[in-house]
Amino acid sequence: MKRTLVYFTLIIVVVAASCTKLDEEVFSSIPADGFFRNEAEVMTNVGRIYAQMRKITDRFGAGSLDLVGTDECIIPFRETNLWYDNGLWIALHRHQFNPNLSVMSGGYSFCYDGIAMCNQILYQLQESTVTFPTKNNVVAEVKMARAFFYYRAMDWFGNIPISTDFKDVTLPQQSTRKQVWDFLVKEITDNLSLMDASPTTANYGRTSTKAMANMMLAKLYLNAEKWTGTAKWDEAINAADAVVKTPGYSLSSNYFSNFSVNNASSKENIFVVPYDKTQTPPTAGGQSILILHCWTLHTLSQQTFGLIAFTWDGYAAMEDFYKSYESTDSRINTWMSGPQFSSSGAPLMLSPSRQLNYRPRINALYSTASPALLDDGVRFKKYEYEVGLKDNETMSNDWVVFRYADAIMTKAEALMRKNGGVATPEAVTLVNQVRASAYGNNSKDYTVATLTMDELLAEMGREFAWEFHRRQDLIRFGKWNTAWFEKPAGSAFQEIYPIPTSILNVNKNLKQNTGY
Repeated sequence: MKRTLVYFTLIIVVVAASCTKLDEEVFSSIPADGFFRNEAEVMTNVGRIYAQMRKITDRFGAGSLDLVGTDECIIPFRETNLWYDNGLWIALHRHQFNPNLSVMSGGYSFCYDGIAMCNQILYQLQESTVTFPTKNNVVAEVKMARAFFYYRAMDWFGNIPISTDFKDVTLPQQSTRKQVWDFLVKEITDNLSLMDASPTTANYGRTSTKAMANMMLAKLYLNAEKWTGTAKWDEAINAADAVVKTPGYSLSSNYFSNFSVNNASSKENIFVVPYDKTQTPPTAGGQSILILHCWTLHTLSQQTFGLIAFTWDGYAAMEDFYKSYESTDSRINTWMSGPQFSSSGAPLMLSPSRQLNYRPRINALYSTASPALLDDGVRFKKYEYEVGLKDNETMSNDWVVFRYADAIMTKAEALMRKNGGVATPEAVTLVNQVRASAYGNNSKDYTVATLTMDELLAEMGREFAWEFHRRQDLIRFGKWNTAWFEKPAGSAFQEIYPIPTSILNVNKNLKQNTGY
């Protein structure tokens, strides 16, 4: 299933254009008619979009904006002076956001470099005289990819510019979040009919399926009250229901098969970003690779998984988040906890008298006098770690963006919100489908009385841990600004990030978001 995307990413034309640098000449030096002579060449050009998508896991950009700073993740300053990084992870954890943090510009560039790339490809498709039966479908696919980049930018930065004309070199004006929301809903619905009706090997990992488009719509409608001021619960229900009724998708009987090295066979994953350790090498600086093992594992854990790559002993789960799991919940195996051993069963020793022991408790976020220990915090292993991974080599697991369980939970939440925050029998049935898959039976089913909004948020946390869901969910449930371990209570303005200073310096039409 990966072959289509691997083929796309083998030939990449570098484009430096950005919607914040529209005063530069960014047109291709190769005339569209001279290059796009057939469908295969057009699709090679479209493949550049999916190479850009792989930056979704860049930890100095998109890979941190939805993870670090939530109540599911912490990167503490550890003994031996590990992970200070000029205070970056401390600031994100404490919600001390500022426009000069590297992750802000990284996330903004992820979105707008992708948008500029889509605009260029659409321009080239428009100018090219090449014809083939699915040309209109390809145009719609590129627009759907552009919508995804805008969806992420709007979620993170709120009030952003909209630019759709590659020929327009004037600096774009800033739009309100509602204006961007309206644009996205129209863009997706206008192109929905041109999307593929069901998943195939040909559209795997592409933005060309109705299910992917409807998942974006469901997310836009689910968050509409927060993003626009007007609730859209019926619309969220209908969009999620369209995904649930799409043929070819179902809940996996094995939760972790969705995240295995060979997860292309998952019937649950709706939209993924494909990676392959052989076919998708990193860009300069190590971007565009998936290296979760490096983020989270102590270097001794190389011996547990047969890894060659040096691992960094950083990212861990928050103690309270880990303790929200029951021992009989299979999803607790998302985490490594307790004394650690090599693959042969030998204890992994930090010193002659101290075994590596991933304990849930974390001593402190930042303390030079009593820092977090090297093995404080349980570690992430939801994605299978492939034996033999080397330094600067990506995992071959495909990164899951949307999956079938998300559509089910989205519909359930919208039903409850429409009912004043109280569970309905249908919502309970939907959530129990997902929950039963985790427990292997119906022994832990919710009832109308036990499925509260707080419990729904907790269940979503367990189901989608570290899938870049949590920030959006916490904001929607009104929990983002509450205090938790080493983070004080915050303010409403922190629900969107500051626009990076580097962007404001280039485009004087943009104003900083309130509070920054």
